[in-house]
Amino acid sequence: MKNLTLIIFYLIVFSISAQELDGKWLMTKEGDTYTIPENLILEINSNSLKYFSFDELQSSIPIKIEHNNIIINQNQTDFVEFINDDRIIIKSEGKVSEKDSLIITEYVRLKETKTKLSAKEIQNLSFKFNWNDEKFKLVFNKELGSPQVMKMMEKDELTKIRLDKIDSTYFISIFQFGKRETIIPIKEVSNDKMILYGTAKKPYEIVGKKID
Repeated sequence: MKNLTLIIFYLIVFSISAQELDGKWLMTKEGDTYTIPENLILEINSNSLKYFSFDELQSSIPIKIEHNNIIINQNQTDFVEFINDDRIIIKSEGKVSEKDSLIITEYVRLKETKTKLSAKEIQNLSFKFNWNDEKFKLVFNKELGSPQVMKMMEKDELTKIRLDKIDSTYFISIFQFGKRETIIPIKEVSNDKMILYGTAKKPYEIVGKKID
């Protein structure tokens, strides 16, 4: 009876751990942090771990989840620490500058964007943000770079912000020279405000007000 109780307890713990991790997770990064793949998104379920560069699948590997450990193979086990239900830290052994190191990466869970607006309606709106005294404006599909610089560099595009979507999550995507450089998920958007999330530093949400 005692052994049966232990087995049931183990199965319950395993199920809860796997269920908590199920879903897609965006790696947070600061400034010009460079990652391979770029705009790294993980998709985790009970038996596989998929790596995406935004919406492009890069690789998929089999895993096991036991408690807060992601077992990738006999030689690698990553430890998962929950900051809250939608933000985790993954600790793994790796090499930095050819030295063995503990690599710590942080991820936020991608969730359905709350909105009653269509993609077209969202792109017709503009917002202003203030995050830690850093002010910026969000205008979709408009060239933000200097026409003089664009002409001098013989480029058709310098900097543009576009609206993207993965599953039920909307993103603002910042493109440089036609290449997607930065993505920020949208938590909520209405005719009056937009809330972004996924920042590496607090506050983890950025609230923007509509520009008339």
